[in-house]
Amino acid sequence: MSCLFCKSNDTVDSFLPSTFFNQKRFDYKRCNNCRLHFIAPIPNKDDLLKMYPTSYQAGVDDNILADPYKKLIGLRFSYGKQIELLRKNNFSGKVLDFGCGSANFLINCNHHGIECDGLEFNPDHVNILKEKVSDRKFYTFDEFMESDIQYDLIRLSNVLEHFTDPVETIIEIKKHIKPNGYLLVEGPIEMNFNLAQIFRKVYFSVKKRLKRNYLATHTPTHIIFSNRSNQLNFFQNLQFDTLWYVIDEAEWPFPNSLKNAIGMVSKLNFYIAKLSMLFGKTIPSWGNTFLYLGRIK
Repeated sequence: MSCLFCKSNDTVDSFLPSTFFNQKRFDYKRCNNCRLHFIAPIPNKDDLLKMYPTSYQAGVDDNILADPYKKLIGLRFSYGKQIELLRKNNFSGKVLDFGCGSANFLINCNHHGIECDGLEFNPDHVNILKEKVSDRKFYTFDEFMESDIQYDLIRLSNVLEHFTDPVETIIEIKKHIKPNGYLLVEGPIEMNFNLAQIFRKVYFSVKKRLKRNYLATHTPTHIIFSNRSNQLNFFQNLQFDTLWYVIDEAEWPFPNSLKNAIGMVSKLNFYIAKLSMLFGKTIPSWGNTFLYLGRIK
């Protein structure tokens, strides 16, 4: 199976453990050329619908944040930072939040004077969004991609890592961005160098050695696991001018508080995450999340 970023066929098994989901086994591969880790086989539409039921998004969140610069749990960068970044780069126009989830960013974006619509994969969830947020437009993935609708900016927040064909999907998304338009992306770079990544690699490698044929049972929602280098190359190869790229260190995927750390391993993960975040304040390339703003060339 070829790499989902660079299309190289030079791949080997990843240290990530295989998992069993929807009555089938999913393994993970690593590309020796660009170092991307990715799932194999690629989930089909039935797998994806089971991965992302309506409950995955937990309905609609219409809360207007009193402080838009407060980073929410699970969010890579605050709404305030993202809106500020757009204004610093003289953005004006309409935004599509591609994978809008609970529509909370969309609602806050409109509150701050930036017109924003939304898109979601699950058609049932799109119907919920249309009912609860009736003053905005919402699309299903298929409906939007088959249309000729264009926006001045398309935002992907914690979405890119879920694409089963990231190259072709971004190529198609580009067709829906107006000339000289923008792409705003935030999400994880789980294979970037930091303490959390080192710990996970050692932990899973040891566990697989101790328990032959070790098989996890998590839902394989993340299709790709990138790093700083291959993430930047990905956007450059797709003909975007990089206006902004920054990485940061977050607790995720480890517990964000000691209270939420259940068991010794989980508590150890919490302290590793905190120590890794301290290192991230002084080492520019250290981090497990990224924020990218690009413009169509």
